[in-house]
Amino acid sequence: RHNWSTLMKIRGNLSTFFDQLFECELCLEPDGSSTGICEECLNRLPYMGLACPQCSESVSTEGLCGRCQRTPPAYDYSYCSLSYEHPLPHWLHRCKDKRDTRQISRMQTLMLMARPALDDQPENYPDMVTCIPTSHRRRLWRGFNLSEELARAVAHDLGLPFHRLLKKTKHQEQRGRSARQRASSQTDMRVETNLNLAGKHILIVDDVMTTGSTLHTAAALLKESNAQKVGACVLPEHRKPDKPSSP
Repeated sequence: RHNWSTLMKIRGNLSTFFDQLFECELCLEPDGSSTGICEECLNRLPYMGLACPQCSESVSTEGLCGRCQRTPPAYDYSYCSLSYEHPLPHWLHRCKDKRDTRQISRMQTLMLMARPALDDQPENYPDMVTCIPTSHRRRLWRGFNLSEELARAVAHDLGLPFHRLLKKTKHQEQRGRSARQRASSQTDMRVETNLNLAGKHILIVDDVMTTGSTLHTAAALLKESNAQKVGACVLPEHRKPDKPSSP
């Protein structure tokens, strides 16, 4: 009798565990999807609305935003899947700062669900995919580069080769910096590849677009290496307003 009672307790604990494992993380309703959230909550995620086709900043009318008309970035176009609103900051924090590698597959799935429909534009199809690099110190501490994990998923989904074309030579923390500070800071990045990039169309993947300055620098470097066209694909877009100067 004692053994049967113990077995029933174990069975009950396992049942509770698996029920929780397949519950939607946001509403706690039963769910069995690869994202860990139910279809209803998935549809409620903060997907991007109308945006500038070059820098992905939100706009009220179709077409290039005023900033891109005046001073366009080095990248020719960009796609952002989602806005940097709940629950994206929480998931990214768990992934990047808490080293929760379980979030990687979720981020990949969400990015592919809202990736650009490049299949409908064969003349604009990229030749290869690359990613924004991370510093050696950051990669060693975290164990992975989320931008690279996303880029590999995008490349596989598009049937394109993935190449590490860029290298970061020095760690420089950007979080917490204003848009002006980010734009004026030197990004220690260089092109490092034996591939001939002349005339190539390259798609850069990054995890978060904050001001676009990192993507601008990366695209400029690739174009200096004779790449003809450079686009960007990012998971969430998070515009960081510039801090007003002190009086």
